Amino acid sequence: MSTTGDSMALQNLMSKISRRAEEFTTDVANTGPNDLDCLELERRAVEIVKELGLALMKEVFQRADESAAEVVVNGARWGSRQVTTGTYTVKFGTFKLDRSGYQQSGRGRALFPLDMRLGLVEGRYSPGMARLMAHTVAQMPAEHGETYLAEVGIGCVSQSTLHRIPQDMSAVYERDRAQIEAVVRGEWRPPSGTHTVQVGMDGFMIPMDGEHAKPRGRKTVEPDLPRYERHYGADVAGPADSDGKSGAAYHEASVGTLSFFDSQREYLGTVYLARMPEYRKETLASDLEAELHAVLEDLPAVQVALASDGAPTHWEHLAGMQSRLPQGIESRQLLDFYHGAKYLFDAAKLVEEDEGVAQALAGAWRSNLRHRKDGPDIVLRALRYQRDTRTTGAGREKLETIIEFLSEHRRADRLAYKQAANDGFPIGTGATEAAAKTMSVRTKRSGSRYESHGGQTVLTFRAALLSGRFDTSMREIVNRYTADVAAA
Repeated sequence: MSTTGDSMALQNLMSKISRRAEEFTTDVANTGPNDLDCLELERRAVEIVKELGLALMKEVFQRADESAAEVVVNGARWGSRQVTTGTYTVKFGTFKLDRSGYQQSGRGRALFPLDMRLGLVEGRYSPGMARLMAHTVAQMPAEHGETYLAEVGIGCVSQSTLHRIPQDMSAVYERDRAQIEAVVRGEWRPPSGTHTVQVGMDGFMIPMDGEHAKPRGRKTVEPDLPRYERHYGADVAGPADSDGKSGAAYHEASVGTLSFFDSQREYLGTVYLARMPEYRKETLASDLEAELHAVLEDLPAVQVALASDGAPTHWEHLAGMQSRLPQGIESRQLLDFYHGAKYLFDAAKLVEEDEGVAQALAGAWRSNLRHRKDGPDIVLRALRYQRDTRTTGAGREKLETIIEFLSEHRRADRLAYKQAANDGFPIGTGATEAAAKTMSVRTKRSGSRYESHGGQTVLTFRAALLSGRFDTSMREIVNRYTADVAAA
């Protein structure tokens, strides 16, 4: 609660800010139009605004404090009130504040009512500041984020804080992931006009520095558990535990997308998912299927495309999803057309030395595959003919590999592009490829290395941003730091 002294202090600060604002306007009025230093004046204006914002937020924090001898939180009684000084960080800066703390039976950890009433993250950071840090690490490494926020002039925190606090929030997310994602999916709605939803999977390589990767200067083979794990028990296995590739510097992370198209196959939007390396990508596949069924509850008449490149694990998961679709749902598996077309260009180069002739031959095969219902059979016959009549031993083996790849997908009816397009199914996986690209670009900065949880922190917040789900996800995380506190 604010005291008379606190109110007087606020009034004095407001008077000081008012004087600074008057000084600012006076300086501007007394400076010639050609002599105005806009950069410096803008910096001064930001500092005035920050001082005002800090004073206002300090008043909010004081209002959230409690002075009763005992409090009740979630039915439990806390007493032994003591006043200590806490340090808090908001977008406008950091301040210290005397606040009440309570304990149960006079010992153990302390509970601070203002922290819980305001949903302060890790007992210090305002929800707005927490959002800003999560948003920043989703876009850039912590060292770049520190410099960027300093340039912006608000929300300035150190590189170590940008590295640590988002990981703590991500640990809370992982601990309660099933509940949080159920809420996020429940509040999200597919784009208006959706006729087809395309489910896609892809992978990208990420540099790892976990306990089973090659050591990079570790002082002990048994380091202390990381802070997020000590606090929340979000035990994340190392990359070798997850994918069985011990000692590798790079491991394959995974992305999944639900992309939405109208009846004319016009793109409407995408939900993005991403997970750190894991054997067979089981978590990603499970999350992707849960997202799909949430869409089907909203749009029971939507048709479903299941698409990917040639990775067998992807197709095992996608085929399983298709087999579990509700009865009556129109669905189709499709190999990404442009992935398949690349194999045709590779084959043409094996049978024609002249690059121009090879390009023309591949173009004809590609056109048949895309525009004729019997295109897959025509192309495969042509490839087999070339294999049998025009290739050397080495070329024949390479061509046989291409033929077997396309034949396998032909047997699974994944090459029926003409019919798919006629029925309104997208035949490419551009959104999924873009998802892998944007995750890869963010994680493959110079010198970047990740352990499993640190990498997942980046992927979780980046996927939420790209999906338009950042607000809901952050609200649910902050709710885990929040509770109603009542005076006993």
